Amino acid sequence: MDFSYLYSTRPRKNVDEDMADIVATFRDLLKVKKTAVKLVNYYQGLPLCYPATIVGVDHGMLDLDIHPQQAVAIERGHYTFIKCDGFPHMIGAHVQYINVHKRAVTLMKFFFAEIMAEHRHAIRLMLTPPTNAAFEAPKGPVKGQLYDLSVNGAGILVDHPCEMPEGTELKLQLMVPNIVQNTHVIATTSASFVGTSERDGAYLVRLAISPDKAVEQHISQYLFQRQVEIIRDLKEASV
Repeated sequence: MDFSYLYSTRPRKNVDEDMADIVATFRDLLKVKKTAVKLVNYYQGLPLCYPATIVGVDHGMLDLDIHPQQAVAIERGHYTFIKCDGFPHMIGAHVQYINVHKRAVTLMKFFFAEIMAEHRHAIRLMLTPPTNAAFEAPKGPVKGQLYDLSVNGAGILVDHPCEMPEGTELKLQLMVPNIVQNTHVIATTSASFVGTSERDGAYLVRLAISPDKAVEQHISQYLFQRQVEIIRDLKEASV
C-alpha cells in the first residue's frame, strides 16, 4: 500500500547509505539493550502511537514485539513509523512480515521521514463510507465524495483534476454523518482551496474550512463518534 502521502523524506546521505546507517544504529541499540521504541501509524486518519520492543536485527531487517492494536493497523496499512531517541528524525519502514496474534512484525526498507499530519492543528479522520459533497469552483460546480474531515479541513475526492489559485474562497456543502443515530446532516460552510493531489485513482481536493458554531458542533460530534468506532474496530480485530 502506498503511504507516501503521509510523509516527506528527510535524507541525510542517499537511500542506501541512510538505510545502512539506520540498521547499524538499531543493531548497536540492541547490543546495549536499549530496545524500547515507539511505533506510529495513521489508521483511518487516527494517530496511533504505542511502545514496541526491538528483539532482533538481521539481514537489514528489524524484528519487534508490538502492541495488539498497532499490529492490526500495521497489517492493514503495511507500513509504520519508528520514534527512537537514537535518530534525529522519524524512521519510515515497510513491512516484510506481520503476525497480529503473535504481536510481531519484521520491518525493512528504512528511511528518514517527517510525518506531515503532525503539523495539523486537529485530527482529520477518513469517512467510511464517504458521503456526498459539492462546491462551486471558478469553472463551475464540482461534485465529489467527502474523503476525510476535521474541524478545520476537508478532503473531497473528485474524478478529474481541479486546479485553482491557492486560497480561492468557496462554499462547500457536505453531508456530516451521525453514527449513533444513523443519519446525516447537510451542512454548508465557507472554505478555501489548499491543493489537489492524486489519491486512490482519483483526485483529492484539499480545502481549509471555517464552519460556524452549529456546523462545527456537528463535525466535532461525528469525529468523536468516528474515533470510538475506529478504536472499537481495532480492539475487536486484535483479539
